[in-house]
Amino acid sequence: MDKIYREQQKIEYYQCDENQRLKLTSLIDLMMVTSEHQLAAWGAGADELVKQGKGWVVTQYHFDIAHLPTVGQTVTFQTEAAGYNRFFSYRNFTVTDAAGQELVKVTSRWVLFDLAKRKLLPSDEKLMEQIGVAKLPKMPRFPRLRPLDQYPVTGDYQVRYDDLDSNHHLTNSHYFSWLLDVYSRTFLRQHQPKTIDLAFDKEVQYGQTATVGLELTDLTAKQAIYSEAATNAVCEITWQNAD
Repeated sequence: MDKIYREQQKIEYYQCDENQRLKLTSLIDLMMVTSEHQLAAWGAGADELVKQGKGWVVTQYHFDIAHLPTVGQTVTFQTEAAGYNRFFSYRNFTVTDAAGQELVKVTSRWVLFDLAKRKLLPSDEKLMEQIGVAKLPKMPRFPRLRPLDQYPVTGDYQVRYDDLDSNHHLTNSHYFSWLLDVYSRTFLRQHQPKTIDLAFDKEVQYGQTATVGLELTDLTAKQAIYSEAATNAVCEITWQNAD
């Protein structure tokens, strides 16, 4: 089985913002579609895992964004199972244009999750060996993100039924929707992300209200999603001027 999988996607209007750039939420959704098709071919897709009472859960992302794709552009999404250790699996994504130029590069860390007990499970070593994914002697390093004591800009959001995925928790792309919603429209029209680091800690439950905090200094943003006494996710974004 091939560890690298590719799919072409034509970017549609409904996937883009008012500047006709691919939304981060749509980027995440297309990444997940690509990885799901590869996992399904391996017998480890969402449908098969749900039957086993399991699910894949991302714990951290790192994005490097040169340019976001635009309406009508045909791009290639590539994903690769990059390795695993006792508890974590690592997956890389790239998005390239028709000339092969890299637009977006993403590294990510995942765990298998017990859907009933809501706790992580050890890596499936049998599956990893079967598909030829290497066991890593050292854990790949992601930035350590820490929440601030307080944020000057905040917004409150409630998890609706429509926000849930098959793991029964808030869909990945909705975190990005919340994180961006606290910026001004003017800022978002004039800028696009350059790098994003997002670490997930505790899931946000159905019906729960979470607060998104933002501190923006020049083009560097520190953010968190938190609820009651828990920090659910921490994010840092560096921004660049829009094309």
